[in-house]
Amino acid sequence: MRKLALAVGFAVLLAAPAAADAKTWRGKTKQGRAVTVRTGADDLVNRVRVSWRAPCKKGRYYVSRTLFQPPLDVSETDVFEHSGTYRKQLPDGYRARNTVFVRGTLGADDRWTGTFRVRTRVRRNGHVVDSCRLKGVRWSAEAP
Repeated sequence: MRKLALAVGFAVLLAAPAAADAKTWRGKTKQGRAVTVRTGADDLVNRVRVSWRAPCKKGRYYVSRTLFQPPLDVSETDVFEHSGTYRKQLPDGYRARNTVFVRGTLGADDRWTGTFRVRTRVRRNGHVVDSCRLKGVRWSAEAP
């Protein structure tokens, strides 16, 4: 039993530096909304969160945030890119279909910069009730 406890303790000590190598950058979009980029111990991006506000055709705004997680389309130590589509249930029987794209580059100043875009179709009872679009908003995020 004591050998097991020592082995578990040793494994915890080995795992601790990996968690310490993870890094998080925080910043904002040109809209003033939050952006977070996180890398793992391997220096690859393992999470990107972008908050956004897209103008709609009928004069409203669709406000949300999108979380990107691996596997990303492109993931290197100094660049990432991902696109995809996801659906979201909204109140009062509305549903949204969001098509998103994000790209980021890590500069020599240890700052991520990039663009984000989204196209949203809002439906209710199977009919499109509005379309929203945010074209290439720029963002940046700095290390703490």
